Amino acid sequence: MSGGKGNGDDYEAETARLKKDAREQKRLFEARKEELVKKYPKQTIAMCAGEVFVGKTMYEAAVKAREAHPGRASFFHAYGAGVPWIGG
Repeated sequence: MSGGKGNGDDYEAETARLKKDAREQKRLFEARKEELVKKYPKQTIAMCAGEVFVGKTMYEAAVKAREAHPGRASFFHAYGAGVPWIGG
């Protein structure tokens, strides 16, 4: 959704879609957590559209994920803490 246009129903539907997508990305990450944390120690790991993106910072991983999959939610694992992100 862009520029705040549309009605409240559109906003709520988009928010629900992104939250559902973020939960799915978390589930996909959790299924591979041990492998990914071992492979990418001390890095931020983003799961977006079932694809893995890695960066030294959360921002770096977010940019990579957003460029590859605009409009999709991501789940981040940053040094032991999981963080959902539903931004576009």
